Amino acid sequence: MSKRLAKWLAPLVFLCVSLAAHAHDVPASIVMLDIGQDTIGVELQLPLSELGAALSEPLARAPDEVIPRFGARIERYVLDHLGISTAEGVRYVPHIESLSLRRTSNPNWVSNEWLIMALRMEAPAGALTERFTLDYDVILRPVVTHKALVFVRRDFRNGLLGENPQAIGMIAFQQSHLDVDGSDGSWSHGFAKIFSLGVAHIAEGTDHLLFLLALLLPAPLYAMRGRWAGAKSLRDSAWTIVRTVSGFTVGHSITLALGATGIVSVPSGPIEVLIAVSILISALHAWRPIFSGKELYLAAGFGLIHGLAFASTLSGLDFDGWTLALSLAGFNLGIEAMQLLVVAAVLPPLIVLSRTRAYGVGRTLGAVFAAACALGWIAERALGLRNPMAPLVDRLAAPPAWAIACLCATAFVASVALVRPAKGSL
Repeated sequence: MSKRLAKWLAPLVFLCVSLAAHAHDVPASIVMLDIGQDTIGVELQLPLSELGAALSEPLARAPDEVIPRFGARIERYVLDHLGISTAEGVRYVPHIESLSLRRTSNPNWVSNEWLIMALRMEAPAGALTERFTLDYDVILRPVVTHKALVFVRRDFRNGLLGENPQAIGMIAFQQSHLDVDGSDGSWSHGFAKIFSLGVAHIAEGTDHLLFLLALLLPAPLYAMRGRWAGAKSLRDSAWTIVRTVSGFTVGHSITLALGATGIVSVPSGPIEVLIAVSILISALHAWRPIFSGKELYLAAGFGLIHGLAFASTLSGLDFDGWTLALSLAGFNLGIEAMQLLVVAAVLPPLIVLSRTRAYGVGRTLGAVFAAACALGWIAERALGLRNPMAPLVDRLAAPPAWAIACLCATAFVASVALVRPAKGSL
């Protein structure tokens, strides 16, 4: 009877043990690679439970004591079990940059305590980082069931900028050798990707576009006695907008570079509020000429604020100097290209309309709309209140293709109308 009972119980016990093991998974280690021109950044994400088993220390029991007590030992251990070399076998020089802890909240994991180690692997002189070999057996030898997942998080030449890490392999016991080949990429491909990112940042940044449009509204007009009066000539209108856009470009380029390189760091909350304030002031200026003749300084000053918002996109790239400089150039050129497209599409119709009586009403309505949007954003970003303008702004942020086509056609017709009579006078 006992044998028959054991025969039936054994599968049941095995099933329960399997389910329990599945419900309490052991997380794999993560190896994140950031590939630059002459260095490779490595971020190791190591579960403390597994690292402790490898070092025969109960690290997960007292996570806060791990770095003070075992930091130096862990660093030596990792350097002994991690290496990157060229295709010819020449080793990269490792530099440990930081140790930190991270906590997750996955109920299916045995441990949610992680050690995060950041390293910088310096390539040998003259070596290319397009192809290299990763040798990695951290934790894997003492804990043969453990695995490490390898990702490329950033690789400029292959268009990887951190937002979507690409899995390239898994390392396990006796499979600790991984060849990485990114030679299909190119600097031009990476430049095109970061350029398109700059274009999209402006195209999708409704607040940045609204600030620019508010500055464009009074550009074709002269200011007289505290009011916007007669229309400027084509040459004067073009000169005003060139000064305004140039000021904005210089301003945001400065803080974009400072923010992306980490020289200046400002919390995003206050910056977003100040961007809304910049729209409000520009709307007031479109209504009444409070900064007449000083649009250059207005645009440059607020450009400094907008540049800090742009920098948030690049601040985490952590590339080497050359790659970061190329990223800044491509991203900034993408921003400028989109701005010029907006100016080319909007300014010619505005100049034509400025020569009609209806422009005063249109300009005032545009200023009121921009001010209402700005006040809504200020209420939302500074006070946490509901933004009543959000539904309308969201709809306008993604105009249908036919609306864009109509705007471009209108800009073309307006440009032709402006250029033809101007030939004899210019």
